[in-house]
Parts: sequence; structure tokens; C-alpha cells
Amino acid sequence: MATTAIETLTDAFEENFTNRVQAADGESPAVVLSWPSVPIEIVRATGMRPVVVRGASAATPESDAHVEPGIFPSRLRHLMDAALAGRLSNAARLIIPRTSDPDYKCFLYLREFVRTDIATALPSTVLFDLLQSNGPDVPDYNAARTRVLFEELATVSGRRASLDDLRHEIERTNVARAALRRLTAQRRGVPRVTGSEVFPLLGAFWCLPPEDYATLAAQAAENIQSRPPLVGPRVLLAGAPVDCTGLHAAVESRGAVVVAEVGPWGNDAAGNDVICQGDPITALSDKYRADVIGPRTAATEMRKWFACALEEVDAIVFSLPPEDTTFGWDYPALRSLFERKCIPHTSLHSDPYQPLSDSDAARLDDVITAAETRMEARHG
Repeated sequence: MATTAIETLTDAFEENFTNRVQAADGESPAVVLSWPSVPIEIVRATGMRPVVVRGASAATPESDAHVEPGIFPSRLRHLMDAALAGRLSNAARLIIPRTSDPDYKCFLYLREFVRTDIATALPSTVLFDLLQSNGPDVPDYNAARTRVLFEELATVSGRRASLDDLRHEIERTNVARAALRRLTAQRRGVPRVTGSEVFPLLGAFWCLPPEDYATLAAQAAENIQSRPPLVGPRVLLAGAPVDCTGLHAAVESRGAVVVAEVGPWGNDAAGNDVICQGDPITALSDKYRADVIGPRTAATEMRKWFACALEEVDAIVFSLPPEDTTFGWDYPALRSLFERKCIPHTSLHSDPYQPLSDSDAARLDDVITAAETRMEARHG
């Protein structure tokens, strides 16, 4: 039986990241990224494959033996588990961007594991210090750090990568970004696809070569746009970015439709195209500073994003899992914004990879009921 584009994209997204570290025949070496705020164009321009870490519901016995519970999200516990078990030994580099406190702490833990001979098969680990603030010195600093990364990866791969190679990778990836935006268009206004189905199709942007992704995403969008519109309250998932469909499924089992998520795996996986009129390294560092939403995205930028997103949703579900150390600080100000807009909202504290607690399930029931009432009032 032929595999559809939707099935292929979903499979690519759901494949465990450690499987993709192992190079198949003819494949280039992998560079493992703990969060998608490392320019994948740079990795590809130097002749290697980016592999972005995601969480999973599976157990993490290796990291559990050395890491305290409740301080790392699933993706970092699985990254450390893979590192300790030697499943990353074939990677050319492990790059951890300093875009959140947990990521930086993970870098320090991994260094300590190496120092104490707990991790004996870990690839060389790099801390990529891309700042996400708006200070006047930030663009030059970010461009300098990105240039150092580009030069280091070129040395690792042994390929004499040029700025023209980088421009070529930017063009390839922009084509994939355009295809992803066709998919996100099917969620706007009156959605034609559930969040549970489309989220993996968007997240696969980080998992496939750009030409493959562009072709498959275009086919998936063509399939979806012929479907009838979906009914039910439109929900935004906010708070700590999710990298799985657990919360989508919980929301949609109650008759709502998730139409957007905060974070780099859903609607904002592509972001804007990289506009390269001069130095491609500067263009990339500026784009990844501004576009990749994460714990260190400036609060002012997040509020602007919410101001636009709230125009098309009927409720907000804010995820604040136990390991969150950032988004809970943002919640009071955002809650005031939701209340001014009279949009039902709630916060959930369960791990997105685990079933909802009874209290979270009750809160979710209440907010979906309130969203349905709001829809009925709005449509008369």
C-alpha cells in the first residue's frame, strides 16, 4: 500500500531522534541540536545533517540514575539518557544553544559527566550562545558567535564550506518554509485539520531535507484544503512549548480544535524566510534570534505575538509543567491580556507526555465549556 505524504511526514516527526543519529549508507554525519535555535542551514552548508532533539514517553533509566527529578523537560532527559548510554557516539557534534536555563544546565551536567567518566562515548559538546535580547550590541555578538560555529563545523566535516554554500542552503530552506506556511494556512479562520494531525506535519520541518519536506508538505496541504471545515472552539496552546501531541489530543477529545501553539514545532516552525541581501551569517543569526520562540524570547515580543494570535482563537490552554522555570513568570501579565479580551483560559501542570491529572482534566473541561458558550454568544 502506498504511503501518503501525511503518513511520511508523521513518521519522520515521530521517529526517535537517536535513530537519526546513525548515518545510513551514503548519509553525512549528524550534528545533534538540543533546541531548534541553531541555524540548520549552517549544519547543512558544512556537509552534515541536523538532528533536533525531542522528548518521548519512554523511560530514561540512565539519566534517572544521575539527574534529579522535575528539573529538566522530557527532551533534555532523553538527550542525557542517550548521551550516557552511548547512543550519540556517532554524532559529529552535540550543540546546545543557550536559549534556556535548562539547556545551559544540561550542558554543564554533560560536561560533568565527561569529567567524572560517567559519559565515556559523548561527542564533543558545544555551547552556542545566541542571545535573544534586543540590545544594540546583540546583532554583532550573535553574528560573531554564528561565524565561529560555522567555521568549527566546517573544520569538523573537512569541507571547505563557503558563504555561497550557505546562501544556497538558505534558498533551499526558504522553499521548505513556504511549503510549511501552506499547511498552517489550513488552520486559520475555519480550520480544516486538527492540531493532533497537523502538528507532526509541521514539526517534520526539522527532520527532513528541505526538498523532501517541501514536496511532502505541498502534497499534504493539497489533501487537507479539500476537506470540509471543522467545528468546535479554536484553542491556542501557550506556555512552555510542546514537542508532542499529548495536549492536542486532550483538548480535541473534548470537541475543540487546536489551531496554534507557542514554540518552534508548530505554526512557527518555519518563521519568516531568511532575507539574505548581504552577509548570510548575519542574516541567519538575526532570523534565529527573532523567530525561534523559546524561554528567552523577549517578553515584549511574546506579547506582540499573543496580540495577533488572540484574534483567531476562542480559548487558551497554558502549559506550565513541573520543570518550567520561565513561562510561569509570564503567565500573570498574559492572563490579564486574556481577561481584557474576554477569552476563556486555564493553566495545566501535567507533563505533556503523560495523561492529565484529575485536576488538570477538570480545568480543561471547564475552559472548553466556557469557549463553547462564548462561541454560541458570538454567533447568536
